[in-house]
Amino acid sequence: MSTSNDPISSRTHCDGAVKSEVHRFDGTFIDPETDQVVVEEPLEIRVNSEAFSTLMRTPGDDEDLAVGLLYAEGVIDSRADIGALSLHGEDALAGGETATDLRADDALLNTADLLHSDPNRTITPPSRQGSSMSSCGVCGKRSVSEAMALTPPPAREPAPEPWLSPELIGLLPERMEPLQELFQRTGALHAAGIFDPEGELLFLREDIGRHNAVDKTIGAALLEELLPLNRCVLQVSGRVSFEIVQKAYRAGIPAIVSVSGVSSLSINMARAIGITLAGFVRDGKYSLYSRGHCLLNSPPQG
Repeated sequence: MSTSNDPISSRTHCDGAVKSEVHRFDGTFIDPETDQVVVEEPLEIRVNSEAFSTLMRTPGDDEDLAVGLLYAEGVIDSRADIGALSLHGEDALAGGETATDLRADDALLNTADLLHSDPNRTITPPSRQGSSMSSCGVCGKRSVSEAMALTPPPAREPAPEPWLSPELIGLLPERMEPLQELFQRTGALHAAGIFDPEGELLFLREDIGRHNAVDKTIGAALLEELLPLNRCVLQVSGRVSFEIVQKAYRAGIPAIVSVSGVSSLSINMARAIGITLAGFVRDGKYSLYSRGHCLLNSPPQG
């Protein structure tokens, strides 16, 4: 799989960081300095101009975030389902001038509104109580069954023959980290990247929320009409909890790799649906929690 988009240069411009005065302490306080800190702001996502969800995120790539979240929630299945998408009151898909350059109505700041191409499509907002925090992808859902629901990709395909090299898994973090621009500046963001079978980075997105970063990468792939990503690896910078596995499954991604740990529920879910799951990937070494269906030379069943 290949794409002409550069994982960095194709991104909607947004600084994502602001300057702040800071007093550093090293035995005593020193004179104030200027530091860069990550931006966290709300984004209200609407469908057909009706409120759907409000979440906390780092501004930038908001069209990818909105599309990725609505895909994860089953509102859309492909780019063809998007009749229109406005961001901060401006057309987000027209190209050229963006909403950050000219905004018709300040009341529409921090809003994304998707018009579904099917006027008869029934849209059911998630039963959330309050907004989603940047640290949580399922906060506020009112039932266990709703939180645990798995939405399969619209085009389910049989599991391909194994193709993922075990050695490649150990190389992905070092390929992604140098491109995490906002993290390098602030030290306070998560990142998610989508790699092809040869280890080439297709998409990279950053956000203060782990799940937001994943939604942004999947949303970017959807807008490029590359879903399902059934021969790709999702690399994340933070822990893998079950909602990350949910999102990967929805996008058809068969492998998840993290530099951090994984939860018991993410392991159980990955094993049940055949996703390869690796954690603590550092210096070419890692812990394999689920073999999945795509891993070459996988260890024997234990």
